[in-house]
Amino acid sequence: MKKQLGISIYPEQSTFEKDKAYLDLAKSLGYTQVFTSYFHVNNQPIELVEKINKSLKYAKSIGFYTIADFENVSLQRLGIDLNDPKKCLEMGIDCIRLDSPSLPSEIAELTHNRYGIDVQLNMSNNDHLITNVMDFKPIKSHLSGCHNFYPQKNTAIPFDFFKAANQKYLSHRLSTAAFIGSHTGTQGPALGNKEFPTLEFMRFFDVTSQAKILFYCDEIDVIFFGNAYASKEELTQVSEINRDEITFDLKIIQKISDVEKKILFNHLHFRRMDITDCFIRYTMTRVYYKEESIPVGRQKPKYQFGDIVIINNNDSHYKGECHIILKDDFVDEDKKYNFIGTIKDDEKFLINFIGPNNRYQFKELK
Repeated sequence: MKKQLGISIYPEQSTFEKDKAYLDLAKSLGYTQVFTSYFHVNNQPIELVEKINKSLKYAKSIGFYTIADFENVSLQRLGIDLNDPKKCLEMGIDCIRLDSPSLPSEIAELTHNRYGIDVQLNMSNNDHLITNVMDFKPIKSHLSGCHNFYPQKNTAIPFDFFKAANQKYLSHRLSTAAFIGSHTGTQGPALGNKEFPTLEFMRFFDVTSQAKILFYCDEIDVIFFGNAYASKEELTQVSEINRDEITFDLKIIQKISDVEKKILFNHLHFRRMDITDCFIRYTMTRVYYKEESIPVGRQKPKYQFGDIVIINNNDSHYKGECHIILKDDFVDEDKKYNFIGTIKDDEKFLINFIGPNNRYQFKELK
C-alpha cells in the first residue's frame, strides 16, 4: 500500500470550529486518516461524547478514514457491542482500535462484521496476540496494527524492540502505523505534553526527521501526529517529504563548485553493492563528470560520521565520487576529499537504512 499520513484530534479539549479548521487544513495537505480516543468518556456527560462524535463525523464526511481508540469500559459506556458494531457507523467510525485484552477468537470474528468496520490492534506490546488471532482466520484486509504513543519522557519504546514488534505484523502482510510528536500541540490524553512519539530516541527531533525514520525503515505504512494541534508549518513540512526515497535535507553553508552541486543534487545516488565500512560510496558521478575539473576545496584534518565529501583533482581516477563518511576521526591521507557538509544530527540515523544498492538523495535547503 502507499504510505499515508494522519492526524489526531481530541474534540473534548477543543471546539468543533477549531477541529474543523484543523481537519480542513490537513485534508488540503494530503492527510488521509484521523485518530481519536474515547478512553476518557467513562464518567463524562453525554454532551462530551457527542462533541467527539461531531468532529469525527465531519472528518469522515470530507473523506478521512477514521480510527477510534477504545478499551472495555468505554465500549460499554457507549453501548458498542463488538458482536454487532453497527453503532460505530452511526458514530462515523471506520476502524475500532482495541487497547484492552480480548480473546483472539473474538478479534478475528469482529473482522467478519457485516458493516465493514475495521479492527486495529496495539503493536507496541510485542506479544503473540496477532499470531493467535491469525489462527482464527480473520479477514486480513480488515485488520491492522498501530503502535502506541508515549507523552511522558523516557517511556517510549526503543528501536530494536519496535522492529521486533513490527515483524509480527509484517509477517502476516498486515498494515502498520506509528506516531510522531508535534512540538506545538498540547492536546492529548496527557494534557500539556507536547511530544507524543512511538520511539523515544526521536522524541525531540524535528517532525520531518521523525517521519523519515518511520517511513524509511520501510516497515510503517501510516504515520500519525499523536498530539494536537500540529502547527501549519509542521503539517506542511511532513506532507512534503519524499515518503519512499531516503532524502537528506542539506544546507550548504560554504562555497562549492557548480560541478559539486550537480553531483550532490542532480542525481539519485545509490550505495555500491560491494560495500566498505568506512563510507557510503556513490561512484557513477566519476563517470558522468570525468571531463570536469574539481579543484581542491575546503578540507578537514579528520572527518566525522555523517560528513559528505567529493573526490577532487588530486585523485584523477576516482574524481567525482561522492562519499558519506561512516567512521569518526577518519583521515584522508591523500588530500583527495573536498568537504561539502554534514548530515544534520536529527537525520544521521537515516544512514543506517542505506545498505548495499539502496538509493538515497540530497535535497538542498536554501
